[in-house]
Amino acid sequence: MRNARVLLLLAFMVVAAGGFTQDLNRRVSFHYDNEPLGQVLSDLSSYYHVRFAYSSSIVPLDHPINASVSNKPLGLALNNIFDPTPVVYRIIDGQVVLKVDAGRDQRTGQIQTIPIPRTIRQTSPIYPQRGVEEELAKIREKQRLPDKIQDRYTQVETSAGGNQIVEFDPGKFRLPTVTDDPDPGYFDSNHRLAQISIMPFLSTNLERQDEIINNVSVNLFWGKNGGVEGLEIGGFFNHITQDVTGIQIAGLGNTVRGKVLGTQVAGLFNVNGDTTQGVQVAGLFNVTRNDFTGVQVASLFNTSSGKADGIQVSGLFNTSRGKTRTQISGLFNVAGDVSGGQISPLFNKGKKVGGMQIGLINIADSISGIPIGLINIIKKGYNRVEFSGNDALYANFALKFGAKSFYNIILLGARWDDLNITTPGVNGGEPQTVSGTYMSWGLGYGIGTAITLGSRSLLNIEASAMHINETEDWTSTLNLLNQLKLTFDIRVGRRTSIFAGPVGNLMISKLQDPETGVIGSRIPSNTLYDETTNGTNVKAWVGFTAGIRF
Repeated sequence: MRNARVLLLLAFMVVAAGGFTQDLNRRVSFHYDNEPLGQVLSDLSSYYHVRFAYSSSIVPLDHPINASVSNKPLGLALNNIFDPTPVVYRIIDGQVVLKVDAGRDQRTGQIQTIPIPRTIRQTSPIYPQRGVEEELAKIREKQRLPDKIQDRYTQVETSAGGNQIVEFDPGKFRLPTVTDDPDPGYFDSNHRLAQISIMPFLSTNLERQDEIINNVSVNLFWGKNGGVEGLEIGGFFNHITQDVTGIQIAGLGNTVRGKVLGTQVAGLFNVNGDTTQGVQVAGLFNVTRNDFTGVQVASLFNTSSGKADGIQVSGLFNTSRGKTRTQISGLFNVAGDVSGGQISPLFNKGKKVGGMQIGLINIADSISGIPIGLINIIKKGYNRVEFSGNDALYANFALKFGAKSFYNIILLGARWDDLNITTPGVNGGEPQTVSGTYMSWGLGYGIGTAITLGSRSLLNIEASAMHINETEDWTSTLNLLNQLKLTFDIRVGRRTSIFAGPVGNLMISKLQDPETGVIGSRIPSNTLYDETTNGTNVKAWVGFTAGIRF
């Protein structure tokens, strides 16, 4: 029983000693923009359990504070807070004691006064009872002798347990400056050379695993640590609450709440909560919730909620809400502005695209490169509606959409001919010849490019292919009209232009006249080439086209 009491007393002493110490090397983070000093002190007390002692009648709690630190030592953080103010601090009996430096007040143009409290209570269990009247007499004496203020100074501090009077030397009040880049003798309790863990909370970092930053981290199954500045290897999962600088390898997945600068390799996934600079390689997917710079490679997908200034390569898709350099995927790519290019077999979407888009369907607001695809939809590109005629098809309608460098063409054309057409007899009867006007029509697809010649003129080069349904609703036999057009476009209005130019025609047909047995289409005339081989007729000739575009 006696031993138990001794152990209990020792435990209480250890807890009490730990509770009343302030570790100036512990890491803190905050951002204040013109916040009152009182609010800052209250936040540090609540979030980081920093014990302050001060008098609200002396310390200017309404002084505006503009300070920002991220994962910095407490000593450096306090320096950032108090340097622009007349307040100085000192660690006394486990508390951060605050006072106003008279010299600072003079430099800042403020008048230093020492108020005498009407009543002073001593209720703190930390300090023994002191002679309050004696201390008040010292304060009054110093008010009568202001020239001694620089040598000794008495002030009333307020702690969690009540008010108390402490006397100290202002010249020794400030602790040595804590720097963010310590010298070789500086000890940072939040940094360790190495750690090993089996599962979360079963590690050599014990209960401080969320705070400790390790140079080498080994997690047999699943590890949770504050940060990595070097190498981390995990059998299954690695989880970091702060930042990673270096290499992180996991059998299944890596998750980081903060920034990553280096390389991540995982069997399944990498998920980062802030910016990523480096290489991410995962068996399934990579996710960055802020900007990404480097290379992302995954078998399924890569996503970035910010800009992706690098290369994304995946088996299915890549997405980026911000600016992206290059995306290559097995299905589709979606991004904001694209400076390099997008390549996928199905679908690419971007805003301002500076490079190429290669895919079945390409969509962009604008593009300075070349969109190569079956359908290219460019909001601020080359989009035209066209009506024209030529010697092969007398009436043509075309939709052209894409960019000047490369655009797609959907074609619809028709012609009418006065013909004598022989049809087979009914029920084995004699063939009949019918005279009349017959329509032939065609449906086709083409590509083109527009070369700027002047402020109001273009040179269009286009290639197209149309299936011709000759004198019937639909011709099931090969009957293909191929055209190469070279037209000069002159703008005659804000959105209207006229054009004209030569057309090279190549007709490939397996049609056969049932009466004569001749193979070939009736459309061509004045051909330069006409040859039939193995049941296929090829005719070539030069024609002319003209029309209007909107």
